[in-house]
Amino acid sequence: MHRILVTFITITSLISSPLSYAAPKSISAIEITKVSEVIDHEGAAISSQGITVFSNADKKVLINFLDFSGAEIWNLTLQEHADQIVMAATSDREGNIWLAGLTAATVETATPIESGLNVDDVLVEPVPEIRGDLNALTLWKISTTGSLLTTFSESATAPLLINAISHSASGISILGDRGAGSVLVSVTLTGEFSKAVTIGTAKSSFTSIFRNANGSAQIYGSSAETLGGKARVGTRDGILAKVSKSGSLTKVVRSSANRATRNWQSATFTYFLTGEVKVGGKSESAFTKFNSKFSPLWTLRLPSLSSIAAASGPNGSHYALFNSTSAIPRVTSWRPTNPTPLVLRFNAKGVITQAFKAKQVKSVRAMSHVSGVGLIIVGASGIFRG
Repeated sequence: MHRILVTFITITSLISSPLSYAAPKSISAIEITKVSEVIDHEGAAISSQGITVFSNADKKVLINFLDFSGAEIWNLTLQEHADQIVMAATSDREGNIWLAGLTAATVETATPIESGLNVDDVLVEPVPEIRGDLNALTLWKISTTGSLLTTFSESATAPLLINAISHSASGISILGDRGAGSVLVSVTLTGEFSKAVTIGTAKSSFTSIFRNANGSAQIYGSSAETLGGKARVGTRDGILAKVSKSGSLTKVVRSSANRATRNWQSATFTYFLTGEVKVGGKSESAFTKFNSKFSPLWTLRLPSLSSIAAASGPNGSHYALFNSTSAIPRVTSWRPTNPTPLVLRFNAKGVITQAFKAKQVKSVRAMSHVSGVGLIIVGASGIFRG
């Protein structure tokens, strides 16, 4: 009887006592480390081999490849076309660099009209070249050592603003805009261009793309119109969409709220998205981890002016760079008086595990985590590590 009573008391105590879990630790925000200055550039891409930066000048494309300390390894100038411009870059698993841009087939020169003899011996000024139309979508493939391997170019169509490029084992997907809707073009690794597919109208904007091995892709952005049979809910909704190999929409998920303006501004291949949420004069950044079916696994919203970049980290972690406008629970040494760049690292469950003050980071071109190196950010003001 005594043993039965003791057992009953023990079981009762276990049932009535609440389970205790360790509360997440406070995280102190520390200054991000500036590695080096960086040459003037318009775009960048980060791979496991190093950093590619590119700029456009005098009808040429200048490419510099740097190590993670900012030291130049090699440089290359593209000038095979009469005129060219690069707008986006990525790399493949072998470390080759793919650049997407526009080229012009020819450059015209205005010819002066002859009007008889030049009796006054007037010196005729040289006639400048006229810039040709940049209307041919073009891809350049560059080796890890800085050699131009091949150039693919489609027949001239119409100018295109290129927003993003993504590589897979089956080819390249290019996401752009011609002013009347987002444009998606697929290119095989042998240089065969698909017909450009327009998604939505000028009321929709897509800025991130991730290509799958079978040629399909995920695209992210925002829309103020019906897409894929899904009608607008807020003033503007954030959009997650799947597109088939042919470019048709196969699934659309809207992130929305009544009278809200939402926009997914940056994404990773692991379905981590960051974006803006504006409603009733309130502005926040949303950080959401989705699964491959676009179902949210965890989400967090913090006061901010805008989101800037997202990156995947080790062990299911994720990084987000945004302009924070307030203190953040559990993040100490952080109380901005105006919108200030901050990097947060989330673990696989969405708990903040690191915070980097990034006030000196300006005009971010690329952000990525490199195994054995850490977080790398390339901006107009330099190269940074976290």
